[in-house]
Amino acid sequence: MSQEVRIAENEAFFRDLNERKADWLNDGLQSAGFRCECWRIDCGVRMNLSRREWQEVRSRAERFAVAPGHTATDVEPGVEEVVKKYPHFWIVEKRGKAADVAAKRE
Repeated sequence: MSQEVRIAENEAFFRDLNERKADWLNDGLQSAGFRCECWRIDCGVRMNLSRREWQEVRSRAERFAVAPGHTATDVEPGVEEVVKKYPHFWIVEKRGKAADVAAKRE
């Protein structure tokens, strides 16, 4: 498995966990604590996102919510790019094979 695919698989795993957490927003909560969906399997950063912010992240299968600075570009250039920065989290979008993996895992 290439590093690019492994990075996408790690991020998709965390996204799956966060999808369960997003159900809490459907129960009337204004925000919830989500795990950073970065490539690092050992990352434990939590980010508080509103329903609108979470919907923005999930608007495309290739998008992930990560803590500021938690991008894979140092490890695998071109695998993703930051498409939006908030003070408390960034939205990254996968490119190439990683985007394909993200779309299949949605």
